[in-house]
Amino acid sequence: MAGAGFPGAGYMPLSMRAGAPGGFAPAYDAFADSIVHAYEPARRVLSTYTGSLVRLRRASDNAERNFTYLANGNLDVAAIAAWAGGASYVVTVYDQGGFADNVTMAVAANQPLYVANARNGHAGMLHDGTSDHLEGAFTTGGALSQPFGIYAVSQLDNSIIADGDYHYLATDDTAAVSVLYKNNSDKWAIYSGALLAGNPADANWKIWSTLFNGASSQFWLNGVSEAAGNAGAVNSDGLTVGARFDGTANFWKGYIVSMIICDPSLSDAQRVAMQVQMNSYWGVF
Repeated sequence: MAGAGFPGAGYMPLSMRAGAPGGFAPAYDAFADSIVHAYEPARRVLSTYTGSLVRLRRASDNAERNFTYLANGNLDVAAIAAWAGGASYVVTVYDQGGFADNVTMAVAANQPLYVANARNGHAGMLHDGTSDHLEGAFTTGGALSQPFGIYAVSQLDNSIIADGDYHYLATDDTAAVSVLYKNNSDKWAIYSGALLAGNPADANWKIWSTLFNGASSQFWLNGVSEAAGNAGAVNSDGLTVGARFDGTANFWKGYIVSMIICDPSLSDAQRVAMQVQMNSYWGVF
């Protein structure tokens, strides 16, 4: 798949492009050529996507319903509030990347809590650190192929930042390929066959930007490089959000609000632009 074009001379801001009422255009259209999977329930992120953003389960009676976006692209949180009348849980986050490789959880006890105002006034998921996770195979899109990049917005709960255990933000769905996580040395890390660790973990909100490219891998948190070097050459063929690949341990505790996968990877300039777009919405740094 060809790489996306980076904004240059004559670039029109995304907010001014046509494609939706009021000149609205989804935030990641500039990177659409590289995005293969996009999981961001708070909003529509690509103009090519016109389906539901998230499926929720109502706590009061276990009824389920899909919810989509408003004219401004944001999730219809008012409709959710009117329907739920209380707590609701995330059953499925729909893949906006074009392959419909959704991440889902059928077991009610393992579904993350839906939160209307997770960060900066936008919706997301709160994982309990005990069992919550979503998973799905890249059945349509197929396995990733290095170099690829993963972008995520999350927060790890303060109670587990120094517990000497693993807590996975994202892994493969069937194999021990830890993509983004806090390791047992309490450091931020990525792994795709080899460990690439950065600084000690903390409870601050993070925008993760990663490059999985064998010995030339690297990852950044809030725009600052954490580590560069060998992260291995294993290519994931699925995604588990918030747990170990088999969904049995090492659960994430805290918020997860966005996960975007680019294959091929973005250029360094595009990566910076992607971080800017994510931060403009989520207000992390």
